Amino acid sequence: MFSRKTRYAIMALTILAREYGQAAVPMSRISDEQNVPIRFLEGIFLQLRNEGMLVSERGVSGGYRLARPPREIKVLDVILAMGEKVGMISCLDICGNSFECEFGLNMEKCRIRDMFGDIQQIIYDNLSARTLEDFV
Repeated sequence: MFSRKTRYAIMALTILAREYGQAAVPMSRISDEQNVPIRFLEGIFLQLRNEGMLVSERGVSGGYRLARPPREIKVLDVILAMGEKVGMISCLDICGNSFECEFGLNMEKCRIRDMFGDIQQIIYDNLSARTLEDFV
């Protein structure tokens, strides 16, 4: 399961995707629409801005915009930007990177790794294929 922070990030970005090409969206409006505490949203937006997904505009009509078109921002990129280490089992992460077995098993002797790796590949492929445009 994704963290609340990651779900909030995706929820907030859906608003920015819907309004892509229009005026900047104030953080307070996103906070109200998604019922996300503004202080929490500030930290999320800082991370997303540092990852190049958002741009901010100051001033009375300021707010946030997507830095790229919604079709160019993959859901997987948002998840990874939020620092998620998603995986079916601890010896594989969402990107298919391998780690040592927490039970000390040799990878060739593990009976569950291949099946969970296959399931994880399906999840990875889906998250890589889906973009913010899919939420509009």
